[in-house]
Amino acid sequence: MSLFEDVMSMAVQMPMEERERLARALGLNVHTRGPGKTLPLNQFVNRPDISNPQAWRKAETGHAVLNTATGPTVEIEPGPRAIEAMWSHLEEVVAPQGESEVPNVRSLPQGSPVVVHTAVVTDLALGREEAVSFFNQPPVEVRLATASYLAVLGATEDEEQVRRVRAFVQPYAVLSLGPMASSRAAELMLLHATNGLSALDALVAATAMAHEIPLVVREPGAFAGIPELTVVKYF
Repeated sequence: MSLFEDVMSMAVQMPMEERERLARALGLNVHTRGPGKTLPLNQFVNRPDISNPQAWRKAETGHAVLNTATGPTVEIEPGPRAIEAMWSHLEEVVAPQGESEVPNVRSLPQGSPVVVHTAVVTDLALGREEAVSFFNQPPVEVRLATASYLAVLGATEDEEQVRRVRAFVQPYAVLSLGPMASSRAAELMLLHATNGLSALDALVAATAMAHEIPLVVREPGAFAGIPELTVVKYF
């Protein structure tokens, strides 16, 4: 990683007041936009409250949220129904039964922003009843990781399924993988790969950690031993 990326990784974790101090130390006017007047550290302006999903997503599009609206118009109802049971013809992977010490997603405050793990999206596409119920009446604000979006796209079988996946993500913020999450994902693999953490798991977990929000999973086992990550089950 370059020195610039190292500095950026640290800077984006700083409180807003500290970022403004950094800008002033570099001789920048924190309230002035234009060439040479800003740093790419959230532009040193107050960002919208994450509790307001519409305002947050609009402000963050192109910065922390992918612009998934690009490309040809998709004439499919957006949201979970677009991929519900899309892979029902495949053999369903049954989630392990039994008690778990990991709390249920409903233990979070109503409307809390979360990152939903790839396996939960897969359960929706398989037509699993619990996943259908979760996505159609979510007790939280669903956000997806770029890594999950790409993984599901990579598993599509034809152009129709690609269109359905594109329609599915439209209502949700798809969180981009910036320098901080990229670095954290590598750290997680170095620490936990031998404990069963996959590269995809590391990318999704790092995205949740970078945005400081919980991760909603089907099976929490792979994320054991990551103290900075809040994990909840979706059913």
